[in-house]
Amino acid sequence: MSSIDAISDEQALERSPAPARTDGWASEFLHGPFAPWLTHGCLIVLTLVYYGLVLFVPFWIAFIPLVILTHRIGTLLHEYIHGIPFRRYTRNHAVVTFYDGFMLMFGTLEMFRVSHLRHHRWLNTDNDEASAKRAKVGWNFVLDIIAGIEVVQYLIGFAHAIMGKTAKVRRARIAFAALLSVVTILFWIRIGRGDVVWKMIAVTLFTMLVPVSLRAAIEHYSYEGDPNFANEYKVWVPLFNVNKHIHHHEDPGVPWYLLKWRTAQPLPKWFYVSHWIHVYIKRDFVLMRPMRERDVIRSK
Repeated sequence: MSSIDAISDEQALERSPAPARTDGWASEFLHGPFAPWLTHGCLIVLTLVYYGLVLFVPFWIAFIPLVILTHRIGTLLHEYIHGIPFRRYTRNHAVVTFYDGFMLMFGTLEMFRVSHLRHHRWLNTDNDEASAKRAKVGWNFVLDIIAGIEVVQYLIGFAHAIMGKTAKVRRARIAFAALLSVVTILFWIRIGRGDVVWKMIAVTLFTMLVPVSLRAAIEHYSYEGDPNFANEYKVWVPLFNVNKHIHHHEDPGVPWYLLKWRTAQPLPKWFYVSHWIHVYIKRDFVLMRPMRERDVIRSK
């Protein structure tokens, strides 16, 4: 059986028990039935702020805040990809597809959804796409730089998905999201705000080019012989706890607001940039070891 054949939307999202509660009303809320509204609410608020900036603030002022917002909207959508906010995965999937369309992603989030679930199932193994990307590093300096630019890898993966080379990708979802993106573009043009289209696309491409590429390097690359399978790292702007990355891989079904630090000293903030340089410029960092079953058992 191939790696992706082992994945179903429900099986890949099997939830582990939530972390143990501590006393207090905040803990009660975070473990209660209304806690998912933290995710829903944050997604709605960030989306409204995003469009407010796009529509009403000069682009040269709004650009950096928009990149920050786009990265964090993507982080929240990552929760839906894992099937966390809603009990039924179909509802989570619907949210991802909707954003895939009206945020002008043209179906690429569907490709990422499958790729990311593969990443969790086959972390740092030969079946993980990160291994294939890492295998190309070291051949040529220019090609190494290209390999480290996430938007390039994203577009290559999307092309494979469209051609049917990626199992489990639902091409009907890609088609629907792409159609919704086109309708959204026509809407903005029709009301005389065609500028919104190029602004959104520019922000998305820059987000993939810089912050997402940097994060892809820091999460699973390190010096040769590092005993860990993932890194935890501090950030300048809160990232909905995705930087508590070890716990996230131990329990992919745990929501962002319940993730905990697993290491006493997470990587410093500046490593967010320097890690990428080590991986793709200096080439002295390697993909970390695969995650093993005993890693999860030990964490519990």
